[in-house]
Amino acid sequence: MSQPFTLVGLDIEGDWNRPLLCNAAALSGCECVFARSGTAEGNGTAQSAIESVTLEKALQGCSQVLACESKRNSVSVYDFPAPRERTAILVGNEEQGIPRPVLKQVDRVVSVPMVAGGLSSLNVAVAAAVILYALAHDFARRRRVQKGLRQQNVDVLIAAPSDPHELGSLLRSVYAFGWRRVFLSDPHKVWFSTDPEVILKSRAAARRTKNLLAVVPGENLELPRYDAMLVCDQDQEGLPVSRLRLPECRRLLLVFGSWGERGDVGPPLTRVAVDHAGRAVRARFRHDGSILLSVISEMLCA
Repeated sequence: MSQPFTLVGLDIEGDWNRPLLCNAAALSGCECVFARSGTAEGNGTAQSAIESVTLEKALQGCSQVLACESKRNSVSVYDFPAPRERTAILVGNEEQGIPRPVLKQVDRVVSVPMVAGGLSSLNVAVAAAVILYALAHDFARRRRVQKGLRQQNVDVLIAAPSDPHELGSLLRSVYAFGWRRVFLSDPHKVWFSTDPEVILKSRAAARRTKNLLAVVPGENLELPRYDAMLVCDQDQEGLPVSRLRLPECRRLLLVFGSWGERGDVGPPLTRVAVDHAGRAVRARFRHDGSILLSVISEMLCA
């Protein structure tokens, strides 16, 4: 399904961020281009800028330009009606953000709502994936039914991640969306590892110096404590997250990943799926998990 959006990565550093941004765009059926601002050489992105077009060229044909930044004047993407005309969605350098001169020229600044103030932002590609998902499904024009569940009554279990970078980035999202504890089933040893290289990769991606999230082994989970479970395992089977209503319960367990440990014990289970417009594209682990958590956190009472 083609969308009227173009994702523009501005002054993006690092070869690892570009494929992540391309995946985020493809999930919503969008084009992705990389551009350089007039300050690219000054902020250390000159090497990346060699492969980028000018910002003016990247914005050609776009009737509206949105910048993705967490600023005082930004509006939540969940409250911003999706544009119908061709629109550029700007995301900036992860350390420097979008240059101030560019921000002054955009039509609107939108952001992903976050609870944690200790992290500067989500991973830039994760932020792009969440914003594009919210716009593609036009959450702002839908009336969301909010249940009485509070965030402290919802626990998160991440199951069987296979890449330390993907897990670390998702843990960064868990903390940014307000959870202070997460359960982790880690059969591939990408977090509870004795390998120094794996430990370094996962902790760096999680921004562990700022991320105070408590990561608890999954075997410590007590299923009888919960009244309901939502399980999302990236197989695109289940109730669409974009139309999800939270179950009426006192305690909810949210499971993301491949989890086969439930057996016959535990509360009623509902399978959900992150329903991307670009269904032929396989989402990165961090993208699906972060989208799921972002949507759920928006539905919970403060």
